Amino acid sequence: MEILKSRSQSFQHHSHKPNLLDAFNQKKLRASSRLQTALVQLNKYAISSVHQGFFLRYLSSSLNVTECDTDIHYALAMHNVGIPSKLDNVKALWSQLQHTHRALEWAKQSSHSTPRWQPGAIRRLEWLLRVDDMLSIEHAEQWPIAREGLNYDISPHSLDEWFDYVNRSHSIERILVAYEQLCLLRSHEKDEGRVARVFLDAMLNDLRPDNGYWLTPLLVQPRHYSTPHQHSYPDIEGVMSAWESQFEKLVDKQRYIYNALKAFDNEFDLVLKTKPMPKGWRELKMLLLAKPVITMEIAHVHLEASSFMFEYGLLQVKHIKALNNMTVFECPAVFKLWGRWENIVKF
Repeated sequence: MEILKSRSQSFQHHSHKPNLLDAFNQKKLRASSRLQTALVQLNKYAISSVHQGFFLRYLSSSLNVTECDTDIHYALAMHNVGIPSKLDNVKALWSQLQHTHRALEWAKQSSHSTPRWQPGAIRRLEWLLRVDDMLSIEHAEQWPIAREGLNYDISPHSLDEWFDYVNRSHSIERILVAYEQLCLLRSHEKDEGRVARVFLDAMLNDLRPDNGYWLTPLLVQPRHYSTPHQHSYPDIEGVMSAWESQFEKLVDKQRYIYNALKAFDNEFDLVLKTKPMPKGWRELKMLLLAKPVITMEIAHVHLEASSFMFEYGLLQVKHIKALNNMTVFECPAVFKLWGRWENIVKF
């Protein structure tokens, strides 16, 4: 995936950086009817948050979706049942996914605290993402965002302004401005924008419906982002217009994702047209949508439903020779759905 490159790359060697917060103070940031309309549509086409893990893998790494192999999805699913891959890129992605999930959960909790974001929060995110393994989590609230030697040349005044702005940010427009400014403040080289991406997704989470999920707009980030001139204030109208276009494209992706899931439900439940629904059917189906490879123990917990699915070909048995012929059950229909979603994300 083409990851959004932090604008700090272009500015870190200049003493006078453009400041979106200054630009905002000079010119009032207006509410966007286009963004509000997009949010309504995104919430309409939201899917269960159980599916977030599938899309999180694109947000959490430099994996290029145009080159993504479905074998990666299968290998990650096997990881879930304790069958590790021998491929270095799969193992690295698996590890990065765990760090991103942990950081995102912590960031979501922080967005609900009072104040929501405090000095040290960015350093804690770095630790959770394993951006800087040499730091200890102890006394993390005292960590500054700036450290000499890491190209973090942020003045305390700019940092205080950012935290103040974030803690007063309740609208989608202000969240996006805060994200843009964080990209300008931080060095990109250490984490390829992962800290900023987690921050944005956590803040957007409050705009999603309860237990509902829609993609991050970073998945439709233009390949080449127009950077403001280094000695001039950023054009607020231009910045927001770019985000409006991203969100409108995201609505199209989310509608396709929603409809693909709806088609899956209809196809999967087709065998029930003439049969009574077995016990545990819905619970097992939701579990398979998150983890399409399950162990024998899980199948036994939902024995009636798993037996029915196996009988009608919705579950298939696989024996893992490398693990003494360990038996697992795979759900090909979910992998087919994932293939559809992967194509939608690429589009």
